[in-house]
Amino acid sequence: MTLKAPFIAAATLAIAAGPFSLAAAQEAPIAEPVEAGEAEPAMNEDEMADYLNSLQQIKQDVTLTRSVNGEVVETTTETVVYSADDPLLGSEAGLSPLEQLKAKFDSQVLTRKEALEEAKLDFIVADLDRNDAMDAAEFGFLVKGWEEAEIAGAGSGRFVEPFFHIDERSAAAEHAELARAKFADMAGEVGALSQKKYTRKVIEDFKRFDANDDDLLRGEELLNFRAAVRGEPITPIEPEASAVEEPATE
Repeated sequence: MTLKAPFIAAATLAIAAGPFSLAAAQEAPIAEPVEAGEAEPAMNEDEMADYLNSLQQIKQDVTLTRSVNGEVVETTTETVVYSADDPLLGSEAGLSPLEQLKAKFDSQVLTRKEALEEAKLDFIVADLDRNDAMDAAEFGFLVKGWEEAEIAGAGSGRFVEPFFHIDERSAAAEHAELARAKFADMAGEVGALSQKKYTRKVIEDFKRFDANDDDLLRGEELLNFRAAVRGEPITPIEPEASAVEEPATE
């Protein structure tokens, strides 16, 4: 995916009776009521500058493109609006509005190449003892990490709760059990996975849900792929055929 920012333009300042955005209106200071016969205090230069700055917004048109095998398959243009309090660059406290837009765009669709790179990185994260092999406990650690990242808002759709749980303990127990069953299915009698075998199994799941064979997963395809990688139940992509009504009997 590539990202282009053709221009950054400052929005028109709202002055006097001119139109202005709701966000700017909410940020503007509310004038205190002035009693009859009492002159309204005038702003000094510094106060006027602060007031005008509070109304200023920066808008950035961003073109996001998605490529598969070097060919652009999707292009969309969005406008990012920065308020006075938004950072232009990300920080340890969070992503900038531009980075949030990019992350949302990335999470909506997964390419086969991205799935492969994710799987390679996941194996490295899970291989806690660095012996180039993933065991059941390490796979469970990986799945738990996806869950915690999703709860924290940084999972990019890697973990979606398939069922409602009354409490977190029951959810964690179910996820751990499903992860053990998934690992056993992938590893077989060997009881361990090399990086090559793990990535191959992930790509097999990818192909299974790539219904039109376009090397892209989106929507329900992507959700089911994410669930399958963790060993969780999936929903049918094709809608179930409606039941044929039986003719009424006398």
